[in-house]
Amino acid sequence: MRPEKLTISAFGPYADKTEIDFSRLGEGGLYLITGDTGAGKTTIFDAITFALYGQASGQVRDSAMFRSKYADIETETFVEFVFSYQGKKYQVFRSPEYMAPKKRGTGLTLRKAEAQLIYPDERQPVTKARDVTRAIEELLGLDYEQFTQIAMIAQGDFQKLLFAGTVQRGEIFRQIFHTGLYQQVQLKLKDAARSRYKDYDEMRRSIAQYLDGVKVWQAEGTEAEEFAELKKVKFEGKLERSLDLLKSFIDEGESREEELLKQEQEVDQKLHAMEKKLHLSAQKRSLEQKREFAGKQLEKVLPELEKISAEAEKYKDTDKKCEELGLLIREKQEQLKKYQVLEQLQKELGEIGAQLEKCKTQQEVNIRHEQQLHKDMEQLKQERSQLENSELDLQKAITEKEKRTQRKTELNGLKSGIREFRSLYEATKEQQKKYQDAYEKAQQQREYYQQIFHSFLDAQAGLLAQELKENEPCPVCGSLSHPHPRRISPGGTVTQETLDNEKIKLDKLEKFSVDQSLEAGKLKERSNASWRQIVTSAEELLEDFQEFRKETKNGNGQAGDFMTVWNQMIFMINREKEQCEKLLAESDRKIRKAQENIKRRKTAEKLLEDIEKEKEKLQEKKNFCDREQAGLTIKASENEKQQKNVAEEIRQTHLEDGKEVLEKEIKEKKQEYIDLKENSRKIKEKLERFQAEKERITSTIKTLEEQQKEIGEIREEEIREQYSESTAQKTELAEKRKELFSVQSGNLEIYQKVQKRREEMSKAEKEYVWMKNLSDTANGSLNGKAKIELETYIQMAYFDRILRRANLRLLTMSSGQYELKRQEQSENRKEKAGLDLNVVDHYNGTERSVKTLSGGESFQASLSLALGLSDEIQASAGGIRLDSMFVDEGFGSLDEEALSQAVKALSSLADGHRMVGIISHVAELKERIENKIIVTKQCTGKGVGSSIKIR
Repeated sequence: MRPEKLTISAFGPYADKTEIDFSRLGEGGLYLITGDTGAGKTTIFDAITFALYGQASGQVRDSAMFRSKYADIETETFVEFVFSYQGKKYQVFRSPEYMAPKKRGTGLTLRKAEAQLIYPDERQPVTKARDVTRAIEELLGLDYEQFTQIAMIAQGDFQKLLFAGTVQRGEIFRQIFHTGLYQQVQLKLKDAARSRYKDYDEMRRSIAQYLDGVKVWQAEGTEAEEFAELKKVKFEGKLERSLDLLKSFIDEGESREEELLKQEQEVDQKLHAMEKKLHLSAQKRSLEQKREFAGKQLEKVLPELEKISAEAEKYKDTDKKCEELGLLIREKQEQLKKYQVLEQLQKELGEIGAQLEKCKTQQEVNIRHEQQLHKDMEQLKQERSQLENSELDLQKAITEKEKRTQRKTELNGLKSGIREFRSLYEATKEQQKKYQDAYEKAQQQREYYQQIFHSFLDAQAGLLAQELKENEPCPVCGSLSHPHPRRISPGGTVTQETLDNEKIKLDKLEKFSVDQSLEAGKLKERSNASWRQIVTSAEELLEDFQEFRKETKNGNGQAGDFMTVWNQMIFMINREKEQCEKLLAESDRKIRKAQENIKRRKTAEKLLEDIEKEKEKLQEKKNFCDREQAGLTIKASENEKQQKNVAEEIRQTHLEDGKEVLEKEIKEKKQEYIDLKENSRKIKEKLERFQAEKERITSTIKTLEEQQKEIGEIREEEIREQYSESTAQKTELAEKRKELFSVQSGNLEIYQKVQKRREEMSKAEKEYVWMKNLSDTANGSLNGKAKIELETYIQMAYFDRILRRANLRLLTMSSGQYELKRQEQSENRKEKAGLDLNVVDHYNGTERSVKTLSGGESFQASLSLALGLSDEIQASAGGIRLDSMFVDEGFGSLDEEALSQAVKALSSLADGHRMVGIISHVAELKERIENKIIVTKQCTGKGVGSSIKIR
């Protein structure tokens, strides 16, 4: 960014409008801004910063202070800045919020802040203050903080950064490089460490509360006494011993529980053995009862078995008899088939006759259908011939409709043009009225101004007349005699200020009147052009309108009354539109009729095709009927022959008794066959069932007797007495084990909870230690280590890059003697470290604090550091290059040689392309630097204010 031109009005010490043309200072190099103290040298950079960002360069000046205290109340406060960026020129205008005279009436009113950015291309200007600031930031790539730190090394800020300690320098870097995020990380880590310790401490107290609920079963021994003593002191400091004792109690309880369970199992085994013997005794009694019941069943089954065996002997020859009946049935069925064949042939002959009759009927239908098809074809051919020109009729109707639609569109367009002309006509009349009003107001103001102007001249003449003396020449006419001197009007005099104000009002009103006149003329011209176009279109579209125009023209060739022409034109357009609507309706009717005719013709053609196909199918049907009749006649003849043959066979086999007698005999033989088979099957099944029942009962009796022998002799009463004693012993053991289980469950639950909390406590302790170490590392609290925080560590990287850039200039300014170096080891480990600064003296090879430098050396170091900081910020902003820079004061502490080296360093900074402005009072700089901006504070009769000259 390179400044081209700066315009300041009523801004700071500049009471009037002041312009600075930076292009006169050349394309690059140094230039000096010098002048009186308080004249406004730094205000130049303030104005540039305000124009770009709406703020001053320093924190001590507020935007409300920009309004000049020396400016005339009518003078507007604003800054206009023209700058070039990447070969293009931009113009930014900005005015602050301040109190200004009211435009109407007397007194002051608050004038809002304004801003505008004008681009060098066709983009629309940006007008709102915040939008202008945002557009500047996007254009330059720098916000307000970055711009002021890069482009201005402000007055009084040099040594602040040089002599600051780690804490102060860290705060400065936090603002510049936005490292506050890392400070927030440090604080969050510290809070996290505190939270982890709180969780860990709560877990320790919770474990002690759990241990208080431990119970010792049948407490005795030293361990139980020791645990009781620990419980009295709330296990304070003895958590580990308490857990060991609890584990010992649980292990001992498990051993006792196993012993009781073993005793209980032994008793269970005895009970199980006795239950088994008692079960065998009951089983032996049951076996005897079952054996007696089986003997009784066997006595019932044996008589029934003898009876069924005798009955089964009757059906011994059943298979032979069934075979004879089967042969007889098959023989009679063969005889029956001849009757069935004869009946089938008779049935087929009847069906053939029916089919022949059906074929004759169908053939008659086909002939009548063929005659109807021929008649329909003749009618369709006649209709198709009548509709041959339907497509041509449709095309003619469509063309006719398109022409009439076009005419309707043109009439609508003409009517729309008339409506637009009406609006334009009304606007012209309104604008003419505005012009007439403005002219009358200007005329009244002109008359008033002439009146007060003459009053003003009269007042001036009266003032001169008061000074006239006899025999002394008049300063106007030179006469020595003054017989009729001008008298001052008793009504008062008109001042020059009043006259000037009324003149301004007159000029504004006359300008407004001229503007209204021009606007009315433009509207009139547009109105006339629009009317001419409408008349031309009407003459082309409306034949009656041409005749009407001839009749209404006067002797000068002009049309008559405007409204008459207008209304007649509207009437003719509406009439033509109605006619068009009627014609369009007629065209639509013709189109629909033509489309219907086309559809009818296509339907007729389709029906003709269908009839042709139907005739072909009908001929095929006729041919098929003929063939089918011939075939059926042959079949009927063959069937009659077969019937004669079958009838002869029946007669020869002596089957004259008839079919019914034969069928009856076959049915009787079949039933006899079935009954014989079924009775034989039932008797066999019943015999087999009784034989199986006999074998089962016999086998059961034998098995029961064998089982009784196996069980042997059992003393049931003695076993029952022993069983009662063992049951009581088992109940006692179960109660003891239940009591022990209750104690063990409670202790085990406590132990598991404590153990779980113990693991959680161990985990929490590890998290706490890990978080504590991380927090101590980030916050620089590690024992034996330098107090370097995370944010400081990040800032050290920026600081090292700044020092590399700064030393390039400090070595030049100090003739190779001094080099800045970050202090790596802190003298006091209790204080923050990492950003302290030393200086290396290459003349004697020593390293010492920067606070040991003299005033001139401190200026060189601080200037180098400030320039290095500016370079680093510029690089951090994306490598953005600013082609201008300001350095404010501090050169008075340098000797001639140091001053020469400083100017040399700044010249190298300019590098022929960058403009570097030095704000200083030092006289030597005026001699060394050729280009100058001289700021002078003036105090004259017109007022106080500053002015600028460029040399």
